[in-house]
Amino acid sequence: MGTGRKKKEPVAGTKKELVIITRPVITLDQVKNDTRKRNLLAFFDLITSKSGGIFEKTLNYLLYWFKTEKGIDLGYNFVTLGDTPYSRDLHEDVVALLYLGLIEATPQKKLRITNDGREFLQKVGYDTALAEKMKEALEEYWPKAIAIETQIELEQREMAREMARRRRRRRLF
Repeated sequence: MGTGRKKKEPVAGTKKELVIITRPVITLDQVKNDTRKRNLLAFFDLITSKSGGIFEKTLNYLLYWFKTEKGIDLGYNFVTLGDTPYSRDLHEDVVALLYLGLIEATPQKKLRITNDGREFLQKVGYDTALAEKMKEALEEYWPKAIAIETQIELEQREMAREMARRRRRRRLF
């Protein structure tokens, strides 16, 4: 015999579900056959030899300027959010190159090519004419890129100061 009450059903949206998104694993052979990723790796080689690394935001700006103002197209489609260019394809390629260890992120979150990446690039080759165009365009746009890099570094420092301030407040109370 029941109590006359209905059993309560969970309210929609209260269940916690694990959603697994599968992504295909990328291999070095796939990068070898993908000219876009090889050319991006060549660009990282240029950047690393020039400055030691680059933030992903600055990378988006540079490749956007190359495409729109210089006609150097690496195959990425950009969307401008406010005044900031962004490419989902570029982000996915950066993640793939990071996964394979061809590029790495420094503790400051700057991206740079690894020794394995340089060896891979020398072994499989890349478009040298395009690399030369990128090098010339990089010389022209580098002062603008430095300004963006500096802005990001200042934002990171300010964020670190704020986090330290919050930690000190927690200890006091």
